[in-house]
Amino acid sequence: KSSRSSLVFNQATMQSIGRRLWQRCSCRQLSSSSSGRGKVEELSPAKAGSLAHQLREKLNNTKNCNESSLSLSTLLSHAGLSSSNGNSNAPLSPPIDLATTYERPADGNYGEGGLIYSRSCNPTRKLLQDAIGQLEVVSHGQIIAPTFAFSSGMAAVASLLLAQKSPVKVLVPEDIYHGVPTQLHVCLNDHGIVHESVDMTNTYDIRQTIERHIDSKSNGHDGALVVWMETPSNPLCQVTDIQSICDLVNDVRCQHQNANIITVVDSTWAPPVITRPLLLGADAVLHSGTKYLGGHSDILAGSVSSKSPEFCHGIAKVQKLITAPLNPMDSYLLMRGIRTLDVRMQRHGENALQVAKMLDEHPLVASTFYPGLENHPDNTGGDECLVAQAFRSGRDSPEDASFMPQTYGGMIAFIVAGEGDVALERAKKVCEGLRVVNLAVSLGSVESLVEHPASMTHAMIPREDRLAGGLDDGLIRISVGIERASDLVQDLKQSLDRVMEEERAERAA
Repeated sequence: KSSRSSLVFNQATMQSIGRRLWQRCSCRQLSSSSSGRGKVEELSPAKAGSLAHQLREKLNNTKNCNESSLSLSTLLSHAGLSSSNGNSNAPLSPPIDLATTYERPADGNYGEGGLIYSRSCNPTRKLLQDAIGQLEVVSHGQIIAPTFAFSSGMAAVASLLLAQKSPVKVLVPEDIYHGVPTQLHVCLNDHGIVHESVDMTNTYDIRQTIERHIDSKSNGHDGALVVWMETPSNPLCQVTDIQSICDLVNDVRCQHQNANIITVVDSTWAPPVITRPLLLGADAVLHSGTKYLGGHSDILAGSVSSKSPEFCHGIAKVQKLITAPLNPMDSYLLMRGIRTLDVRMQRHGENALQVAKMLDEHPLVASTFYPGLENHPDNTGGDECLVAQAFRSGRDSPEDASFMPQTYGGMIAFIVAGEGDVALERAKKVCEGLRVVNLAVSLGSVESLVEHPASMTHAMIPREDRLAGGLDDGLIRISVGIERASDLVQDLKQSLDRVMEEERAERAA
């Protein structure tokens, strides 16, 4: 019927509609008469809606089975939404629950999942944690990896380490985000957490270091050894073979049954659409949500995910009793950022490759570090090279390449040509001459950022120590944003060209 006050309902049609999530609003229901001939039964919109809801409930019963087949892109765009949890009137934006405390039931029984105090559990934070945990392992037999959200990436680092049994030793890469060894040296060392640097690209050195640690434990203590990986590394874009190192650690565990070794990957530079470390064998994965997960330079956040019940039990205690869990507003903002992560990372990677190619050919640039370049030491070509394997683990299937070109993240480092103060001053001028790219610390946002470690984040570190860590005087790090690639290429090129032209003018004078 054409009347708006009455819809016609067909059960078979509505089943199709339920599967397609209400594609149409025309409804019919057939019922059999005593003579066996079908007739149309007119239903009110309310009755038709009720029947449709019943059908959708049946579909939701198979949610866990069907959801594992959804692509990561789709899951990202639905992060934090609860409409598939049986609620037919759920909000399509995650609600922000600001309450710190909740009323106690009269009988004192909060029930399973009951809320008491927001430091223990907050509904908005739980939506975020479940969303991140799902992204780390979905479509591989486990629906959610338990995840814990913190007030910053550094809070996540400290929480993870404080959750380990003392005495704790951390093996960190030689090339690593400077905040981690700084926290270890300045703060955690006073609490018995020590660290040692190792070349994480050399599995032989890693094994030797682990074996020495086990031999030194002959006095009987069973403290934890944390093998800390970061890939790509900050800032030199070294690619760590996560799977090989995790296999190595598992082999050592088999030989030494009492060895308490934890493998952790800081995957801030490579969020789940690029790399999923838990699927490569890591015990835990950490993100600074401030960076790519949030993506808009407007929150501080950190997360830790793991499939190990023992590990999760320890870090849950630390989150609740010691460190600051993420607040509801930032949890909401982080979920909003995650919902666009797939398209942002694709654009970050496409732009970064064009920028890296220009830098690699510019006469003022001595070296360029980007995994997508053919001259990257780990990009030896083919599907089996380390770069391809590392960046492919975030894909759902090899067929994705047919419509979604492989990208390698948005982070680039390059060294301006010259020695000592010459390179230092050149690099500073290049950064100061940019008009589109912003001169600022941090990374992973929609806007492009550039920093010169020698005059910014590492200015207080003695030059000899900085150089020993691979941070040359002329090193510049770029977080490539989602602007038009040609604008970024032109901005960097004109700044590099200007420095060369000024030097030519000075020589001519």
